[in-house]
Amino acid sequence: MISVAPTMTWFWQAWLAAVVFVFPIPHTIALRNLLLLVGLLAVLATLRGARRSLRRPLLKPAAWALVATTAWLAVHSIAVAPAPTLALDNLRGDWVLPLLTAALAAYAAARVEARLAIRAVIAALLAHMLWMFGWQLWLLLATGAVADGSKGIVPFGERDYHSTLAGFLLALLLGERTAAHSGGDGFFAARPAWIGLGLVLLADVVLRVRNGTLVSALLLSLAALWMARHRSRFVLLLVFVVMLGGTSLALDKRWSGLKESLDAGWNSPSMYWLSGDQALRPTTASGTDIDDSAYLRAAWAHQAVQAIVERPLGLGYGRDGFGRAVEAKYGFKGMISSHSGWLDFALAAGLPGLALLLLSAGLAMRGGWRQFRQHGDAAGLMFCFLIGGYLLRCLLDGHLSGWRLGLFAFLCGVLIAAMKPAPGTLTAYPPPLLREKG
Repeated sequence: MISVAPTMTWFWQAWLAAVVFVFPIPHTIALRNLLLLVGLLAVLATLRGARRSLRRPLLKPAAWALVATTAWLAVHSIAVAPAPTLALDNLRGDWVLPLLTAALAAYAAARVEARLAIRAVIAALLAHMLWMFGWQLWLLLATGAVADGSKGIVPFGERDYHSTLAGFLLALLLGERTAAHSGGDGFFAARPAWIGLGLVLLADVVLRVRNGTLVSALLLSLAALWMARHRSRFVLLLVFVVMLGGTSLALDKRWSGLKESLDAGWNSPSMYWLSGDQALRPTTASGTDIDDSAYLRAAWAHQAVQAIVERPLGLGYGRDGFGRAVEAKYGFKGMISSHSGWLDFALAAGLPGLALLLLSAGLAMRGGWRQFRQHGDAAGLMFCFLIGGYLLRCLLDGHLSGWRLGLFAFLCGVLIAAMKPAPGTLTAYPPPLLREKG
């Protein structure tokens, strides 16, 4: 007869991988919710099946900061927001649900060995990279080209969808390798881990998403410098940073006019950023054409900063705070994000809300770092890299909401469960087979 324990171990690994794999795919919300419901029911059915306690004393300050942030958002939605009902509904969907998703991921991942839970989510993220490579190979064989402009280069969504997934995967693998080569405990054998890192860096190159490349280069530089303190040969990883940057510069011609386009976006009085009227299209200081992406991001950021100065307590929680600010000032409907998650959050929850958010993230990174330094825990360092990389990407892109925030929260829950518990709580309950016999 098949033992219950191995069967449930396989179930939890498959469930973790399935949720991570489905999360970013458009038009799969019903399937995602079904998977989460199945996981919730399985957790409730195995309440005494956790292998590890979820007590993490080093993360307690971050937990209290997160509670304070949530309390501020609730009070703000009721007492400050011009439309309390809308703000509370946004708070439920874009904040409370990701927190519940993180909690569910933690309770589920605590039911299997840490290395198995980590490997399951890594495998799902890596599957997306392989899917993208396979898609591009099929396009090349079928049409003779990978893409026409930016179309067709990815199997679903947009390039920034896959860039987000690549960023998550890079942060996790870099954190694990850095820990393993700094005296900590790793989750993978060396060769598969380095192959995985090579694949995700290749994905960054073929995706050609500038903000993703910037974050990847910074994370890789930090990891290289830290590992070089212990083994000098790892300073050679900086060569990959140079190669990554050089390849991006060579393949993405937008870099050449970046500075002037940003300057035009921030300083030009043109309303091209709002109307898209080609007659209002500005030029750079040298008279060359602007890069639309850089120009628009700078112009939107400028408008967002002005709106924050005018309303430092925010307009009510929601991902469309920038759109509401633009509508109130110019009467133009339809805009949503400023393309900076930090600015969007400040516009929605006010400067106190942004300060609490960054405090929570900083304390979480500090707790993960201390977890690594005190216990040699790779999950703690992976937690640091994941939060740091996501926060930096949210500064450059409006990614602090939607499926990205939900998947980020899910991965955080898995990492928290994978961390070494407080002394004396390594196993919350006897192993299932012992309970059956006893």
